[in-house]
Amino acid sequence: MKRLAFSTLPCEGWSLDEMIAIAKECGFSGIELREGDTWGISTRLTAEERKAAIWKFKEAGVPITNIGSSVCFTGKEGDVEQFDNLQKVVLLAHDLKAIGVRIFLGYFNSRRDNRVPAIPYAEIVTRIQQSCDYAVEYGVQIWIETHNEFATGRSLRKLIDDVDRHNCAVIYDIIHPLEEDETPAETIALLGSQCVHVHVKDGVPFDDPLELSWKYTKIGEGRVPIASIVECLEQAGYSGSYSLEWETKWRKELQVPGMEPNVIFPLYVELMHKLLQTMN
Repeated sequence: MKRLAFSTLPCEGWSLDEMIAIAKECGFSGIELREGDTWGISTRLTAEERKAAIWKFKEAGVPITNIGSSVCFTGKEGDVEQFDNLQKVVLLAHDLKAIGVRIFLGYFNSRRDNRVPAIPYAEIVTRIQQSCDYAVEYGVQIWIETHNEFATGRSLRKLIDDVDRHNCAVIYDIIHPLEEDETPAETIALLGSQCVHVHVKDGVPFDDPLELSWKYTKIGEGRVPIASIVECLEQAGYSGSYSLEWETKWRKELQVPGMEPNVIFPLYVELMHKLLQTMN
């Protein structure tokens, strides 16, 4: 199915051949590569290894949508090291012909009663500008994910305007704005054409009101209004991928039998195929 992709986050220890094989078997048209040694693609790859990797994807007819880096800027001193890593990932994206590099901003705080430092806004803006200016020389975009303190369209709209770089864009992770009580219609209206990639997942709020995040479920079994989100995106002219980000790496509720990629991936493709068919 065209425009359906998946993040290789749940594919730790897999070879690239195995990732490509499941993509073709399930009918995905793209792969979002998580960067790191355990995911088969990392900044450590030699020039020859990069050429071999890109040939595998080209031969299989499965393009790389983007590189999912773990780079996270907070506006603090640690950003120097993060920027060094970003430069390496940008080069990797260029070599693998991937358009974008995903980054995070802020702190991965999961509870409302946890205290985290304030984000120095001006420093964050400057760091993203620096990242975009570096990446543009390699034909690569910087994709900020709706996450953490910048999970909503409300927070990201001002940030993108202040960054003011044409290669700065957004990955719309559809669950995180909902966790901040922003409706999909609001998020999509605010982000507009800056939304170039979508992370699809589903879930329900935890019983504990102090939990910031939602409990993840199988696609279609939670409270994320996936159908209406897709409809709203399509009406807004969205033309990017709908990428399944299946977080077995981080989520205990997904680390149980029946939640493995070979089970979930086909179900996702079937559900999204039906949704997109009804809108075309």
